[in-house]
Amino acid sequence: MLIQSKTTLVAFLSTLLASTACLGQAAAAAATPASVPSRIAFVNLQEAVVTCNEGKQEAAALMQKFSGKQSALKAQDDELKKLKDDFQAAGPKLNDDERAARAKIIQEKQKVFDRNYADYQAETQEAQQDAVGRIVKKMLPVLEKYVSANGYTAVFDVSNPGTASVLWIRKESMITRQIVDAYNAESGIPAPPPGTPGTPR
Repeated sequence: MLIQSKTTLVAFLSTLLASTACLGQAAAAAATPASVPSRIAFVNLQEAVVTCNEGKQEAAALMQKFSGKQSALKAQDDELKKLKDDFQAAGPKLNDDERAARAKIIQEKQKVFDRNYADYQAETQEAQQDAVGRIVKKMLPVLEKYVSANGYTAVFDVSNPGTASVLWIRKESMITRQIVDAYNAESGIPAPPPGTPGTPR
């Protein structure tokens, strides 16, 4: 039931990047003379943000920051489950007053849990949006620099399958990895050590 920071980080990217990606496309197209033959590239900006060293670093930091609250919510959730299981098992043996008292306790604890969980979601989502926004703001100029240096006339972001209209892409025209490498080089942030939360083992 509880969300993971890395998962929610990915969930926000599609919405946030849909608008910012257009800036890079427009700038790349405007910077190229009309006489130059069209050269189109495709980038998964969502993947670039998540897989760059800074993205991995931010994901690990968020997981660490909210691990305490997540553990507390897990404990509340486990307690609720036990109370509900016990109530269901003991139901036929309870008189009306006992049944009503136990039901009230469960209802009150459920309300507290729901409120705490909603607060947790709002807080983590805000932190994740801030992290993604910071990376995107710094990554777009790197993307524009790369596509201008390599003669592209347009770049399409294929992060969101729901809005992408690209039906087929030649593998060589995907520049996601190149943008990640360029951004890592410019940011100067080293790759996190293997086994760090949020990174592949």
